[in-house]
Parts: sequence; C-alpha cells; structure tokens
Amino acid sequence: MDTTNIVVTLVGFGIIGWIVWYFWLWKGEAVSAGAGAGGSQVVDVTVKGGYQPSSIVAEAGRPLRLNFTRREASLCGEEVVLPDFGRRAHLPENHTVAVEILPREPGEYEFTCGMNMYKGKLIVR
Repeated sequence: MDTTNIVVTLVGFGIIGWIVWYFWLWKGEAVSAGAGAGGSQVVDVTVKGGYQPSSIVAEAGRPLRLNFTRREASLCGEEVVLPDFGRRAHLPENHTVAVEILPREPGEYEFTCGMNMYKGKLIVR
C-alpha cells in the first residue's frame, strides 16, 4: 500500500466518522417552548441539514405549536413525521408550516424527516 492509498483510506474513515456523528450522535441544543397566545407553547424549528433546535422541552397538558421552516432544497427535509402524535406534514421550501399537538404525558418523543435521517426530540415534562 502506497502513501496515496493510505491518505485516501484515512480521509474516507474521517468522512464516515463525521457522517455517523452528524446524523446519529450529535444532540444539538435543547430549547424550551415559549409562551404563545391562549396559553399554548410555541417553538420555531429551522430545517437545514437537520432540525435546529433538535431538542425541544415542553410542558405536558398544554398545546404545542411547532413552526417548521425548511431552508434547503434537499428532499430529506420535505416532510416531518411525529409518529407518537399521529402527525405528518409536508414542508415546502422557504415556507413556515405550523404543526399543532397536545403532549399529554411526560416523556421523550422523536420526530423525524420522511426518510428517517433527520431526527429531533421532544422532551415533555
């Protein structure tokens, strides 16, 4: 094995490691839901290479509105799925789509893109 093969192999492992970290290990920041009209909770979520914020803290028993704005052309971010709440929404590029849910029970609930590559977490207390 010559120097070029070693360098290419090391770069390949580095890229694989970055992909694993970015899509499966990176937790991102946790944001608490803010107060909205009528006692509801509101969080703005940007979709661009994932969800920002990727972790959302909300209170149980209060309506929650997640405002998703997709800022990318990638097809992966075209849909958001909240399986525990039976909700799914199409996210047109550069438009805000409100998804309203009522988290009744404390726990952790996942939301993903339609391809299950982008992942976010709703932490209900």
